[in-house]
Amino acid sequence: MKLALRYLRKDEMQLAKENLEKALEYQPNDANIYRIYAYYSQRVNEDEDAEKFYKKSLSLDSKNADTHNNYGTFLCRKERYEEAEKEFLTAIEQTSYSNVADTYENAAYCAEKAQNFDKAIYYYQYALSHNPNKIGLHLSLANLNINKKEFTVAQLNIFNFLKKSKATPESLWQSIRLSYATEKGASLNKYATQLLSEFPESQRALDYLNHEYY
Repeated sequence: MKLALRYLRKDEMQLAKENLEKALEYQPNDANIYRIYAYYSQRVNEDEDAEKFYKKSLSLDSKNADTHNNYGTFLCRKERYEEAEKEFLTAIEQTSYSNVADTYENAAYCAEKAQNFDKAIYYYQYALSHNPNKIGLHLSLANLNINKKEFTVAQLNIFNFLKKSKATPESLWQSIRLSYATEKGASLNKYATQLLSEFPESQRALDYLNHEYY
């Protein structure tokens, strides 16, 4: 199983599969092997097999939070948002689970994809409360709050990010969007100048040049 993971990290997919098959020969009822096989199947775009392996893994170990989280991510990618949320919440409920913040972030991202923005904000906030070092989530919140016209809250989101980080293309972009939304032309020009000066090749610089504020 460890060899299979190593080969997956190196994108040596055939060798990964061979080692997963060998692992199942030795331990045909190991839930972890089926979870990794599900991930392998995702990587090679065999989604039907991936779902089959996730379900098999959970039938062997229904309380494995990592499997619920990974299955939720898979379901979200398939736009099965309600099923994905259920898997994320099941993962979070497991008392021994240590990656709660990551799963809340996954749930937030999935809710955002589903255009359930209030729920996305709720989950992003919970991710931050469980891991305040995930400072990039302040910008995810800023983006959503600007969209909701919650401009004071968005400003606080950006401020909280900048308390712990230097300006980034994303923080400058959210500042530009906020300035545009609140009709503060001088601020917009200031942040735009900084973005084009410090990060001229970034996607956010291109977004600004195309005036894609929303």
